[in-house]
Parts: sequence; C-alpha cells; structure tokens
Amino acid sequence: MLRVIREFPIDFRNNLDYYHIIIMSYVAFMLVYRVISPYISSKLAKNYIKLAHNYKIEWNVRFTSTVFSIIVSSLCAYILVIEDGIYASPLLYDSSLVKTNLAIVMGYVMADCTIILFNYKIIGDAFTVIHHFISVYAYSHALTYSVMPYFANFRLIVELSTPLVNMRWFLYACGYKKDSLHFFINGIVMTILFFTVRIASIPVFWYKVYSVLESPLWAKMKHFRYIMIITCLALDIINLFWFRKMFKGAIIVWQSNWQYYEKHHKTQQLEKLNSYSTLFKNKLLTANNLVYQSTRNGLDIIINPSKYIGIGFIERNISVPRVLTDFLATYRHHTDNNPNLHAD
Repeated sequence: MLRVIREFPIDFRNNLDYYHIIIMSYVAFMLVYRVISPYISSKLAKNYIKLAHNYKIEWNVRFTSTVFSIIVSSLCAYILVIEDGIYASPLLYDSSLVKTNLAIVMGYVMADCTIILFNYKIIGDAFTVIHHFISVYAYSHALTYSVMPYFANFRLIVELSTPLVNMRWFLYACGYKKDSLHFFINGIVMTILFFTVRIASIPVFWYKVYSVLESPLWAKMKHFRYIMIITCLALDIINLFWFRKMFKGAIIVWQSNWQYYEKHHKTQQLEKLNSYSTLFKNKLLTANNLVYQSTRNGLDIIINPSKYIGIGFIERNISVPRVLTDFLATYRHHTDNNPNLHAD
C-alpha cells in the first residue's frame, strides 16, 4: 500500500514515532562493541587475545561497523526492490521500512561517534566525525518529516563496501602478509565494490535529483532541498577523498610487492640462469645457442633462434629500445663470428 503524501500546502510536522528505535539502535551497537565483539572475536580469532589494547579497540569498532553495514545495506537493497512508493514519489513518502532503516543508522552513528570521541587519540579521524555529523543531520530530517525518502535510502547502499574494507584490516591484524592471496583477493573485490557503490553511483544519484527538479513537489520542499544537496555533495567529496586514499594505497601495495619481487626473486632468477650458463656452457655453445648478458641493463637471455628463448629479470626502469639495440648488435656480432649458427 502506497502512502504518498500529496496535500498542498504541505505541513511539515515533527514525527517522533521512530526515535525510540534510535535509542534501541544506540544501545544495541554499544553492546556489540563492548560485549559481543570481544566475546565472539576471542572465540573465532586466536590473534584477538594477543592484540594490544589500541588494536582491540579498533578491532571492536570495525566488528561493530561490519555488523551495522550488513544489516543496513541488506535492508536498503530490500527497500529498493520492494518499495515502489519511493520511486513513485521520491520527494515525499511515508515508508515505515525507510524510517526504521534511518533510525538504525542514526543510532549506530551516534554510538560510533561516542566510541571515537572517547578514544580519539587511538582511532580519531576528523573526516569520519564530519561524515557522521553530516549523516545524522541529513537523516534526521528525512526521518522526522518523511522528505527525500528515495535519496536517503539510496545513500545507504554505500555500506555494501564497508565489510570488505574492515576485512582488510582484520587480515592485517591476524598476521596475513600484504602479498598473500587473501589480501590480493580482498583488495580486488574491495576496490571494485567501493568504486561501484560509492563512486560510480554518484552520477546515478544526481541524475535522479535532476529528474525531480521540474516536479511541483520540488518547490514545496523549501529548505530541505538545500540540506539534501549540500549534505550529499559533502558526502560525495568525502567518498572521493577516501577512494583516492584507497587507490593510492593500492598503487603503493603494488609497487611494494614489485620491489619485494625485484629484491628477492631477481637474484633467484639470475642465479638460476647463471647456473644454467655454467652447467651447460659447452652444450649451449655447441647447440648454437647465444648467451647474452648485460650487466648495464640487468638483463640475461639465453636464446636459440629455432628452439627457445630463456629470459631472466627485466628491471622496471629498463629502456626496451636500448635493450633491443644492444641485443641485436651483440647477436649480429655473434652470428658474424659463428657462421654455423644458421645451420639449423
């Protein structure tokens, strides 16, 4: 049953029916942080007990955040599928599901702010606090006056990416190396999902805003229009800032992994190649193979034009044209002095 509010002029009255859910949500998430997370984590994660006090605080915060994001994003997705009314009237619609979800969000955000402020030296983050205050301010209007229900609910889809962001920290706290398969898979899925729900959704959201600008209800929204536009712009900027940090972090991890490979595996590659050169030196020469070694470029190649090419390690800053020129010059010199090389 659709409960679309269409009376003109619209009287925006305070509706405090769902504020008890905010209190219940606040208490519930504080219990998750203080009681449930330490209990479950100590049972399921052996490393939790060994963590330092500051790491346990962040662990419990992220555990609570994960529980919250799973609940809210699931309910958000359900509303987007089931609630036809928010599509029919995205600016003014009385939905008990949307309001319940918003009340849960506000309770969690207040609980998270409480935890952050009491442990600011350990987990304090100005952007997170600003993000929370903006969210509470915006969602309180949507909850109290039933305005912008579609837009308020749509913004919550971003929580789909939160569990994977937290999982990355859990993997680190549990001792997994950053070059492990777990980090690799989590990083790929996390970055793709974060980009999809927080960045790629931005033009979708603002296109929907653009589509209601000509609606008669838009003019009736009064100051609520500016609250939505300003707060959503601020949240988008914060999400872009976070994604920029995430993307830079991904580049750093990739570079560090490359440097690790270059440091450890380059030696292994060259030692293996040198052992081949020493062990089969006579065989290589009699088999008309060319052994090319360039200490200047960090490149080792064993080549038989008719059979195979074996290559060692190429440094990232290598000049490919220079290597090709150097190699071809060496190859010509070798073939000129070894006519039997063409016997194959």
